[in-house]
Amino acid sequence: MKQFFATILAFLSIQAFAQDKDGKSILTEDQQTKLKAEFGEEFTSQFAAALSKDPEGNTSDNATIAAMVTAMTTKLQAAVAENTTLKAAHQKSASDLVAEKAEKDRLAGIVTEKDGIIATLTKKPEDDPAANTSGMHTDPKKWVPSGTDSHLFGQSNSFMAIDDAHGYNQRAYAAMAAAHGLSIVVPMATSSLDYASLKSDLGDYYRVRMQDRIQSFLTEIPDLEKIFPTESGYQDQAALVNMFLTDDFSQADGTPVNSSFDNVVKGGYKFEAEILTMYDVMFVHKFTQLKELEKTWIGFLNREGSSTMKWSFIQYILVETAKKLKNEKTIRSIRGVRKNPTQNVPGTSLQASNGLLKFIKNQVAAFKVKPFALGEWTPSTIAAYVKNGTKMIPEVLRDSGRIVCYMSTDALSDYHTNLETLYGLNQDYKADIMYVKEFPSVKIIPVMGMAPSKRMIWTLDGNIKQFEDKPGEMLNFSIEQQDWTLKVWSNWRESVWAYLVGKKFASAAEMPTDYSTQLIFCNDVDEPADYFISMDANDTSPSVVNHTSLVSVANSVATAITTIDDCAVGQEVILKCGNATNAVTIAASGNFSLITAAWTPAVGDILYLKKRSDGKFIELKREVVSSSATAIAADDTSPDVAGNDKFITVVNTVATAITTFDNAVVSKVYTIYGGSSTNASTIANSGNFVLTAAMTLSAGTWITLQKAENGKFYEIARG
Repeated sequence: MKQFFATILAFLSIQAFAQDKDGKSILTEDQQTKLKAEFGEEFTSQFAAALSKDPEGNTSDNATIAAMVTAMTTKLQAAVAENTTLKAAHQKSASDLVAEKAEKDRLAGIVTEKDGIIATLTKKPEDDPAANTSGMHTDPKKWVPSGTDSHLFGQSNSFMAIDDAHGYNQRAYAAMAAAHGLSIVVPMATSSLDYASLKSDLGDYYRVRMQDRIQSFLTEIPDLEKIFPTESGYQDQAALVNMFLTDDFSQADGTPVNSSFDNVVKGGYKFEAEILTMYDVMFVHKFTQLKELEKTWIGFLNREGSSTMKWSFIQYILVETAKKLKNEKTIRSIRGVRKNPTQNVPGTSLQASNGLLKFIKNQVAAFKVKPFALGEWTPSTIAAYVKNGTKMIPEVLRDSGRIVCYMSTDALSDYHTNLETLYGLNQDYKADIMYVKEFPSVKIIPVMGMAPSKRMIWTLDGNIKQFEDKPGEMLNFSIEQQDWTLKVWSNWRESVWAYLVGKKFASAAEMPTDYSTQLIFCNDVDEPADYFISMDANDTSPSVVNHTSLVSVANSVATAITTIDDCAVGQEVILKCGNATNAVTIAASGNFSLITAAWTPAVGDILYLKKRSDGKFIELKREVVSSSATAIAADDTSPDVAGNDKFITVVNTVATAITTFDNAVVSKVYTIYGGSSTNASTIANSGNFVLTAAMTLSAGTWITLQKAENGKFYEIARG
């Protein structure tokens, strides 16, 4: 027993057992915990009892001692067995590690060997595949082209048709016919890769290059994510539900006067939805004649040998295309005006979807947003304009710290300049503040791409968002190889919308004058009157739904305007002639029977109109650009241009060729209008004139020229 006690003392790392107040030997709580953890509860209880009865270890209770020794021996044997197992596992791990290292060294040797083989093969020219000696034409049972077939393989399926709508079938048929000695002429796809200027400057053949890549000067426009974040997962016609609290809710307590509960119920809730419109947009392109890379100076970009698909070059082009698509979307998100596509006619980027400015205009037209009647601001009035507009926002919103004011970067520049003019001498003046000076809780956020619009928009920060269906769809290019060409396209959905706009009314007259039912606020001017947007070509009834100042473009046919669409009664419209090619005209009849005379404008001429209640347009005034021009004397071949920069020809009695302009000033630009087609004055592309072509100044034409230091006149533009 004494030896057993000594073993326990050694296990507990003590010299002697502790004693209680009566001098009896005991185990401390820590010692009991240690024994329990190692040998169990029963062993510890037995030993504590034995120690209490016989602190010297002289007991003769051999049965108890034997039971404790057995328990301790069993525990020690288990520990030894576990230690043996761990030692064996460690030895096996060491052995496995040695084997794994040997296998890794073996695989590294194989990789090194294969890399050498790959490097050797890379330097070898690509072997052409063996010629296919068996074709359909060698088997009399197979279909062969006759030269007059309407469908491939004699099948009447529409997708097998050999016609202009299936150019790939035409080219495939021509190739099969050629194998039978038949020559079939088919239209070839036009190349989208223009090497003309490179060949003109550098020649057709390979040259030593100065860098290993083409320099692209495409500048990425900063995106709008920080201003209008994009949210994904939206389909067309998704509902953004809004709740409006109508009337006021609180009132004096009526219980002391025994008011009936139902008679004093007050306030109300109305739920309305913003229906999100998503616009389908696409990118479509076709790469052709990539084989030209092999024999031109640009051939260093060819990494594919004789293969017609130059993937490395295409990859570079698509990276640049992705930048361009992103830039277009950024601009469109602000200035886009959706125009539904015409079958088989490519559309323009800005007509793919509605942007922020068009969204605001639509909300005003839908009687959800009542604009502030402020008129058009100028650089000298913008500071007061911003203050007055901000002041019209309901005070509880304006002072909440959540309202922001969006304006163009041009407007922000004018705002800071105007503030400096007004307050620059004040000691407390702060330059370039980004909040409304009189209302510091309203932050100003400039939006790139808004200019020249003079629209200002106030709303809750974060209310306006960009929406999309799936992230990254715009740049998820689908690629399909077709013969020796490559088709690339992507499709996506996009929109700019707001969560909270305003309560919808049936008319502007019903809308409250305190702007209490809307959460978007704006001024009543979008594009300034002196900014013109382009009409559609050949449009005889241009629309003013987007702006009331329109400028004509080149038309492919004679274009006589018969009415103006989407014009409200009393609305003023400004029409400007922007191109002399089939220039627009207006007859003094029909809807324009009240104008002073037919309008057959020259480039730059302007007509001001207003719509009357009976649908007719009255003429306010017209401006003739050539009216400010000085008349050139009849038959004058060297007109004196001192004192003006605009001149107009008159009726000549003989053929008159202008050879120079007397008293012209170096670097000054002169505009010469054609005033008559009778012996119209001409200017040759020779002598003192460097033109794009000879010019005949017949009625309605014009040309701008600039005098250089060498005494010659260089053409700038004509129309």
